[in-house]
Amino acid sequence: MAGLKKLRNVTGIRGALYRLGQLQARTAFTAGAVADFLRLRINHNGARPSITAVVVGRNDDYMSDFKQRLQATIAWNAKYLVDEVVFVEWNPPAERELLSLDLARRFKSLRAYVVAPEIHQALCENSKVPLLEFHAKNVGIRRAKSDWVVATNADAAFGPDIVNRLLGGDLTEDVVFSAQRIDIPWREGRETQIGALDCLRYRRVIPYHPLGTGEFGFASRRLWERARGYDESLVRHRIGVDKRGIAQLIAHGARSEKVGTVFHLAHPTSCTEGVQDHHGDWASWENVPYENHENWGLADRQETKIGERVWLLK
Repeated sequence: MAGLKKLRNVTGIRGALYRLGQLQARTAFTAGAVADFLRLRINHNGARPSITAVVVGRNDDYMSDFKQRLQATIAWNAKYLVDEVVFVEWNPPAERELLSLDLARRFKSLRAYVVAPEIHQALCENSKVPLLEFHAKNVGIRRAKSDWVVATNADAAFGPDIVNRLLGGDLTEDVVFSAQRIDIPWREGRETQIGALDCLRYRRVIPYHPLGTGEFGFASRRLWERARGYDESLVRHRIGVDKRGIAQLIAHGARSEKVGTVFHLAHPTSCTEGVQDHHGDWASWENVPYENHENWGLADRQETKIGERVWLLK
């Protein structure tokens, strides 16, 4: 045994063993994904629960191809799992066209809410953060119509294991489902849709956390309403607000359960590539529950229709 251990520490052999381990891990990942896709063909034909996906964004230069990524993930998630998409366009730049109008034309299952810049200016206390991501998600959660709501991101595609679990199992209101994030390669400027082959290889595996990731937080609408969404006292933050929100749901009687894998379309402005100013301050997921106002999610704001299934909040 001692000789084998010494052999493993030889530089060339150690490198070869590492590469072999990586190959085995990637092979196992691909085999599992293929099996999930084969099951997906069966489950997709059955009855499905009513699910709303809440997605937020703005037409800025956070990613040069943000619009294409957003369209690709909405198309994928609506095809396999969700019945309704609520898109919240927060603090849109005055010199750019709205994303919401085009999205509503493309996706008949989508409703959009545009949050005026003056609301952002009144709430946000961090000049480096143009998008209060989780305030925006609260806007969508508050207006969701389905029995089940998943707060997700514009560059996140739900894995087939998630679809199989949610379509094939009984959903209960005392569970909040979290997911493991897998970064997958995605060429900047790509125009084509997400395909099964995109989900068979990965760029990076993000270690699973029981409080999940901002890419996926799934619970009943009743539970979201009881917890009053994400913490709206955090007006300088983005990182960690997602975990704090899941901790809030747990504090209101739920338990966290891993449901599967969410695929994140890799890009250089992600916080996993390096924290930048626009990611805001870090939030703690301790000291819960918190207490949002009864008008959380801008429930008291005037809504003016500006297009088919598109409203402006002022």
